[in-house]
Amino acid sequence: MFCYISDMGLKFRKIGEKLQSSLRKLRKEKAKPEEKVESVKAPKLSEEAYHLLESLFEELGPRPAASASSRNAARRIAEIFESCTDDVTVTSGRIIPDIQRWMLLSALVATALIFLFAAVGLSLFSFLTGVLFALSFLNEMRMKKNPLRTFFPSGEAANVHAVIEPEGSVERTVIFSAHHDTATQGKTEREGILAKFSLQTGSVSFTILTLLALICIVYDLFQGRILALGFPSIPIFILMLLSAIVSMVSFYLAFASEKAETNGAGDNLSGVSVVITLCRYFAKRKSEGKGNISTRLVFVSFDGEECDAEGSFVWYRDNSHILINPVNINFDGLYKEEDLAFLSSDGNGFVPLSSSLASHCSLLAISMGYRIQTGKLGFFGGATDAVSAAGNGIEATTLTSMASGKENPAHTADDTPDKVSPEALSIALSTAIKIVDEMDGKDEKEEEVAGLLENGRKYRLSRY
Repeated sequence: MFCYISDMGLKFRKIGEKLQSSLRKLRKEKAKPEEKVESVKAPKLSEEAYHLLESLFEELGPRPAASASSRNAARRIAEIFESCTDDVTVTSGRIIPDIQRWMLLSALVATALIFLFAAVGLSLFSFLTGVLFALSFLNEMRMKKNPLRTFFPSGEAANVHAVIEPEGSVERTVIFSAHHDTATQGKTEREGILAKFSLQTGSVSFTILTLLALICIVYDLFQGRILALGFPSIPIFILMLLSAIVSMVSFYLAFASEKAETNGAGDNLSGVSVVITLCRYFAKRKSEGKGNISTRLVFVSFDGEECDAEGSFVWYRDNSHILINPVNINFDGLYKEEDLAFLSSDGNGFVPLSSSLASHCSLLAISMGYRIQTGKLGFFGGATDAVSAAGNGIEATTLTSMASGKENPAHTADDTPDKVSPEALSIALSTAIKIVDEMDGKDEKEEEVAGLLENGRKYRLSRY
């Protein structure tokens, strides 16, 4: 027994020695000085972008889509583009500035018709009204094709773009885009029961109402009185009445909400300032003999984004001739750096963007030390100009901080320059430059940004 205990003690001592040895090794590794990771960025570029944002904010004021002030903003942006490149174009096109309000009014009328048709026994007409309006809405979101558009008044929008050609033949095009028009105030405070009504609520109620109309069709078929006047069953009638009331109240509140104008610093002079600064940067690099090899760069500011991306849809339709193997990186609402994400869906959740491009851009940003994820705009969560690129078969994504579900000042009177983080602009600029260098085959770890960076120092555009 004594020998057994002695052997056990020896074994435990050996185990203890191994544990102590492992702990000493861990302490040594921990005691080693951590490898210094260079925190680098383009400070002069981000400062330039932020100062430009402040200047344009003070100079331009509110810029409703297809208005004289929005067209003036396009001309002002063109003047800035012309200071760094000769290839600048301002184009105009007819859009429907109040398309959202007209579609809301159409939804109100459609809801009333669905209920009235069902109430008198014409369930087939009731259901068809719901389906036709839903298809019309989806076509409006995805392709800007809607038979109702012919009845809506239009206005003249102004888009502006600049082009920087590569040194050799063009093999691909990178489109950096933003929008210069501003929204009206859409975030009105409601109290009590009215706070429960929203576009999402109205849309769900509209869908339920249409499905109840389908149930009425089945009921009428069993009764053998399809297309015959009558009265639906009491339970169905009550459900349809409640759905119609919720839907109509929701749509009306959205239609009649406050329409005060905003100046739109984050939404979207933040994106415009990034696009202009990128144009200046790449123009300067080309003038120094460091231009792209085979990648054409297009820098564009759209009108009409705040009315379902009307202006950008016109621009892509009219400028397809300059787009060779294009990809689109759109910038919209660059508020806080911690909320930045590349979008893989857009258009109120109905339009898919390029998930592969969004993932690639996100992984590239992460490899540079930035925490940028991929995200989606949810059901009636808004839309960006990337939907127009996607609608024209172009790989597209939007870099934004408005996809996180967190509160932001977009579409409010509080959308001022102080709400925009200079770090968010810096990340957008550095990531965009890296994307172009990778696509053009320039994967340099360090490069000098002469005349734009602090004291002519070198910065690796890879970490922040």
